[in-house]
Amino acid sequence: MKKRMSFADAVKYLNIEDFADRIFLSNSHGELMHLGDYIDFAAHIKDPSWFRLLFITCVEFAEKTWQHPEHCFQHMPRLMADAAAAIHRINRKS
Repeated sequence: MKKRMSFADAVKYLNIEDFADRIFLSNSHGELMHLGDYIDFAAHIKDPSWFRLLFITCVEFAEKTWQHPEHCFQHMPRLMADAAAAIHRINRKS
């Protein structure tokens, strides 16, 4: 049986270790369910070389446009999906 990855393992694999504390503390009501998102990302992404750039792009977007950007780490799957959709729309127009 494959060992389940820890949150620390996941952020290391995704090359976002420097954000680990911010991710961990980003919950608004004390819940930690969003930590599982990062474990899932790491478990399913075979080549994470692109992940950090998209992650930072999403964080910077939230820092510029959200009222509470510190909570963006709870919503990273949605932020990344929205970013991917926007990139897809731009590429279709080209």
